[in-house]
Amino acid sequence: MADRTRTRVTLEPTSGDSPGTWHAYQRYYVMGLRALPDVRFNHGALVDQVLDGIRERGWRGAHFGWNIAAKLNRDQRSENATHVGRYTFQFPDRGMIKVAIDAHDGRDIRDPLAYDWSDLYFKTSRWPSLSYGSKVRPLICGNGALDNARISRLVEMRNRERDLDLVLIAKLWPSKPASPTYWNPVEHLVRVFETLAALKLRTHLCALIPPLTTGDSFPRHFIKRLENARVSVKRDVTAEELWNATATSRLAFVRPGKHLCVSWRMIDHLAMGACTVCDRAAYPEWPVPLRAGHELIDCGCGIGEDESLPDEAEYSRIAETVMQLLADPERAEQCRRDAADYFDRYVTPSQIARYLLEVSQKSLL
Repeated sequence: MADRTRTRVTLEPTSGDSPGTWHAYQRYYVMGLRALPDVRFNHGALVDQVLDGIRERGWRGAHFGWNIAAKLNRDQRSENATHVGRYTFQFPDRGMIKVAIDAHDGRDIRDPLAYDWSDLYFKTSRWPSLSYGSKVRPLICGNGALDNARISRLVEMRNRERDLDLVLIAKLWPSKPASPTYWNPVEHLVRVFETLAALKLRTHLCALIPPLTTGDSFPRHFIKRLENARVSVKRDVTAEELWNATATSRLAFVRPGKHLCVSWRMIDHLAMGACTVCDRAAYPEWPVPLRAGHELIDCGCGIGEDESLPDEAEYSRIAETVMQLLADPERAEQCRRDAADYFDRYVTPSQIARYLLEVSQKSLL
């Protein structure tokens, strides 16, 4: 009897070429759907159910198991499908709807086959300036590195003592290898680091060097500029270092993620109630748009939609915004309150899941 009053949600098997990555990108939404008392969630494939249970218990072997399963499955595999989940929502007495969740950072429809299959296509990096068709809806980009315990820990960090003025920890991601603007995102971020390092503040500035998809070595001249500015250069940092620095800083700087999306890190910042400062607000919008001057502070100096660089003189806006904000602690505190409130109202896994169900249910009316 209980199942007849609950919405049955099924995550269908993926045809993606990296099932472990696919599950990581869908994880935040699955956590939320499982948390709703009026939802019965299940995997469409037994292997996904078993391996997902192993991962959520913190045991090792889930990603290895998914890779083996993909090799044994003779179905055609697609790189694009790795970032898109296909779900069916069976509503009591309302009917069934096919839902796709495109969690890829890029602005385009990642999986056209899933788009054609679906009745509703939720896109985490939906640009208001582009036309996607009537079935596409915006969605918050869930952070697949988080689980319920980590989310609770981030929330508990809201009232940490702040002995730093500003933190910026960011990877130097370039653009697409064949693009003439390939190095523009790196050049821009190095300029941001140089601008912030020149301020007489207590800072934690750390540039992370990612491996390049081309297999080339990272250009030495970028690293030299960072070292000359006394910016720490590393290959990676732990979550503890990242979170502690963010939680103990008055201002937490973040730039848009790869492909100019809303960074996964934004969820961390909102959960811990950080005063987030952006070089420029990200181009994609969430269902309830983040507001400059409330949930974030926009310096108005970022990469263009075409990945063009700002004029060098414009970077003074970043320095001016940071210094004005530090001189106005009540404004920064209000930003922290707005961020935490936004997270509690819209960004918890269960709130996102509720949004998915409400939009899907309305489309059946």
